[in-house]
Amino acid sequence: MKNVFKILGLVSVLLLTSCNSDPSLQQYFVDHQGDNDFIAVDIPSSLLDKDNIELNAEEQEALESVKKVNFLGLQLNEENKNRFEKERVAINKILNSDKYETLMKFGSNGTNAVLKYTGDDDDIDEVIVFATDQKRGLALVRVLGDNMRPEKMAKLARSVEEGKLDLEAFKKLGETIDID
Repeated sequence: MKNVFKILGLVSVLLLTSCNSDPSLQQYFVDHQGDNDFIAVDIPSSLLDKDNIELNAEEQEALESVKKVNFLGLQLNEENKNRFEKERVAINKILNSDKYETLMKFGSNGTNAVLKYTGDDDDIDEVIVFATDQKRGLALVRVLGDNMRPEKMAKLARSVEEGKLDLEAFKKLGETIDID
């Protein structure tokens, strides 16, 4: 009987130590939604004016697969430079885990962005955009949807970058946080 308790104790200890204690992106969003330094917005896909956007069929299909967008932003100012750096490092640590696949990276003039995703190559669960700007701050966007495909989401991201996608909700959000 003593051996049974020893074995159960050993198994319990192994199970407890093997649990992943690394922070998740979802937990990061939850932890920072009530933080006054951050701007947190959940945007349902119904705010995306899908009917008045001129996109090709693949871009339109990618946009239709989006169900919800979570936005978290930290505006950079003189008082929070250390916090900005701390949060940038924390987010990078989360996104550099094996869970996230890199779809594309881009940047110039002090602005860097990375597009990552989770899920299978044929069916993405979420797309993450993480952007930092050495003058403005950081933005973390989490796009949740159904049947999202990596190649189509990458084309949709390029459409946004090229200005083909006029997302009024995001413009208003940018005005709220005073981004030029």
